[in-house]
Amino acid sequence: MYRADLHVHSYYSGTARHLRLLRCRDSYSSPLAIYRTAKKRGMDLVTITDHDSIDGCLDLLQRRPAGDFIIGEEVSAYLPDFRHQIHIGVYDITESQHRDIQKLRGDVRELVGYLRSQGILFALNHFFHNFERGERLRQYMEQMAELFDVFEEQNGSMQRVHNLFISQLLGHMERQGKRLARIGGSDAHTLRRIGRTYTVAGEARSKEQFLQAIRDGRTQVTGRHCSQWQLAGDIYGVVLRYYPYIVNINSGEFSLWKRVRNLGISVALLPAMVLPYLAAVRHSRSENRRLRRFAEKFLREMAPGMRNFSSE
Repeated sequence: MYRADLHVHSYYSGTARHLRLLRCRDSYSSPLAIYRTAKKRGMDLVTITDHDSIDGCLDLLQRRPAGDFIIGEEVSAYLPDFRHQIHIGVYDITESQHRDIQKLRGDVRELVGYLRSQGILFALNHFFHNFERGERLRQYMEQMAELFDVFEEQNGSMQRVHNLFISQLLGHMERQGKRLARIGGSDAHTLRRIGRTYTVAGEARSKEQFLQAIRDGRTQVTGRHCSQWQLAGDIYGVVLRYYPYIVNINSGEFSLWKRVRNLGISVALLPAMVLPYLAAVRHSRSENRRLRRFAEKFLREMAPGMRNFSSE
């Protein structure tokens, strides 16, 4: 069984949205540590999919040329029809293609047209991530089915209700005649969950065969869903890696003034360290309600004969 965790973030993924005040990064995992951890956990292939960046991939390849590594990234692309941003995983790209992708990500249709013309493997990550337009659920799903042939069926940072809804939706698409492929990844922002959710290709024996297996729809996904405890653990894992970067004068991360400023803010916020856990609980419950509402709407209006997955 050939295995790869196809959704992993490194130090190069940029600044965390919820911690912009402190300029805390989305991840503090080094590319080399990601590679070693993934291999230790049984991954035959390794990739890094940072937000709109391949710098982590290039960093690793400069340190350790590897035939079992895929240059990837997670592209933040805009969907004008819905005024909504989606995330697209792209794999096995060149530096030139990365630059072209970044120029086109302002319109999903233009970007997808380019990816298809270049023969680049791409997938829709976490189907309903931050999508709130329940009244346009059908149109959104139909547009995603039109644009994409490969879907992230299981995301290790998403709750069970999200992943199972996607799995059921993909099965419905197939019964409607849609040819599609499934991938999975941990969406790890710390080393803790790398390789815990991954894609499997039974017949592959090389990178090229593995990528072709995805294109042909001959892959399976396996691994864990996320709970509010795991989500909180990820947040704390990133925050606790942030503090060494403040005090390390050799990191080059901050100027002296910003180092003093951020250290002062961080010390002042120490009594509020319970807040990440409370935020994780609130987010998990909100996501659970939103996805169950979408699933009920889907089952009621689009696939009334299907079994409600929440009872499985």
